[in-house]
Amino acid sequence: MSIQKNILQMKPWIKPGYLSQVMRADERRMEFDCKNQTLIQKECKVDMVFIGDSIIQMWELSAYFQEYPLRIINRGIGGDRTSSLLHRFRADAVQLKPKIVVIMAGINDSWDLEFDYWKQEEGKRLENILQEALTNMEKIVKISVEEQVSVVLCSILPTCMEWTNHERDRQKYVHLYNQELKKKAQKYGVVFVDYYPSFLNEDGYSLRRELSLEGLHPNVFGYDIMAEILKDTLRFFIK
Repeated sequence: MSIQKNILQMKPWIKPGYLSQVMRADERRMEFDCKNQTLIQKECKVDMVFIGDSIIQMWELSAYFQEYPLRIINRGIGGDRTSSLLHRFRADAVQLKPKIVVIMAGINDSWDLEFDYWKQEEGKRLENILQEALTNMEKIVKISVEEQVSVVLCSILPTCMEWTNHERDRQKYVHLYNQELKKKAQKYGVVFVDYYPSFLNEDGYSLRRELSLEGLHPNVFGYDIMAEILKDTLRFFIK
């Protein structure tokens, strides 16, 4: 029996849907509040904060920056978007008074291209998603400048997730996002670190598979490249 015939003969079934829509940033809120309170109460000197989404969260920073006698704090949250990063930036970065904040976020905003199962709505337009993400990042950079925090603004990585419905649009989003993010870094005089070219496949838009776990997150070889690129920049900050 053909697949098409099976689909036509498919029996109706009940799908209860979701009970609530949980913000991924909320999942680690209590943990980070406790850790932030401890650092402040104990007057701990914080040298660097890495903040962003799961690519930051999954980065085993101690394995890559152990040669630096620094207190490095990881404030990455899997699934975090630029809107929630903006919401928590003062708490998870600024108030810790670090010498440097490394920011990498924006890829999760592109999931809005896909069908929204919670709202049962079609995805948003690429242009609208891009504008919103860049606006949020600009606000974050403005806060950093106002608070006199040295920022390292990082590009996001290309992807190769053919199983999604809008992968080509996502890859276009990544390309445009990085272009505009670099311009904003130049506008406000902050450092921009560009991982993007080193992760590009020969086609010029997709992620090199050998550098990724599953088409989105870097593996150890991907993190090797990121660390090498970032260290070239950090040498100007760390004496």
